Amino acid sequence: MAPSAKRLWLLWLLIGSVWAGKAPRDHCLALPDGKPQLYTFHVVAEFPHDPTAFTQGLVFDTRCYENQKECKEVFLESTGMYGKSDVRISHVDSGLIEARTPLDAQWFGEGLARRGDLLYQITWQKPDGFVYSVRDLSRVGSFKTPLADGWGIATDGGLFVISDGSSTLTWVDPDSGFKTVRRVEVTDGGRPVHWLNELEVVRGEVWANVWQTDCIARICPESGRVTGWVLMHGLRAALAARSLPNGGVSMDVLNGIAWDESRRRLFVTGKYWPRVFEVAIEAVNPNKQSNRQLVDSCFTH
Repeated sequence: MAPSAKRLWLLWLLIGSVWAGKAPRDHCLALPDGKPQLYTFHVVAEFPHDPTAFTQGLVFDTRCYENQKECKEVFLESTGMYGKSDVRISHVDSGLIEARTPLDAQWFGEGLARRGDLLYQITWQKPDGFVYSVRDLSRVGSFKTPLADGWGIATDGGLFVISDGSSTLTWVDPDSGFKTVRRVEVTDGGRPVHWLNELEVVRGEVWANVWQTDCIARICPESGRVTGWVLMHGLRAALAARSLPNGGVSMDVLNGIAWDESRRRLFVTGKYWPRVFEVAIEAVNPNKQSNRQLVDSCFTH
């Protein structure tokens, strides 16, 4: 590699590392040529997770209890499958399920987002959603989105962004009856990225699991352009090889992204996974052939 090229590469490795808290935002950060940056990961810590949970939405939170002097880190989680869907609160350190509210058997739970003191859950193949009190998971309302199908949902505290398994993200305003504000198509080099699933807003970007892949897309919300790929290849296989107790079900795909804004921590899990992982990401050479091949696997169509 020529010295000038090496300097440029090192510069972008440095830029790729700022997401961990060394800069205020990573909003819409890509390589100078406009191509997505590529990232690998390493596991920082792992935590127990209910292996019978078909994870559809994951939110990090901290709960402080009136009758206790301590606060607990928890996951707010939405699970799927007909007759088994619920919303639950579980302790990060132990996996203990503190509370859960099941859905009626006619509903298949999907993504989950917190806005203020309320949780919003959407459902599969329907526009219907439900609202819960974050305090005790009591159901306090319902709503309808403009979409016929619900997959992932996230918020920056104002609008919600929703996926429906296509390459389109839709922003809706909960203060105006969930009316559509705008839509963007998610693309990488003009190529649509289909099967956008669970969503999380991370420092101004939308991060999305791509269903049936080991890929997380970092998406610029204004343009829909993929500015980075987090390549999680190998995590699922390594976990499956450990043969941990699985509750009688087999591990399914990577799905579930949670972001701890206060401590800049990223958590991931999957459907029927017995663990949640805290991971850190780092930039890798986007021109290396093996890395490009991994990116190709992020496109299911």
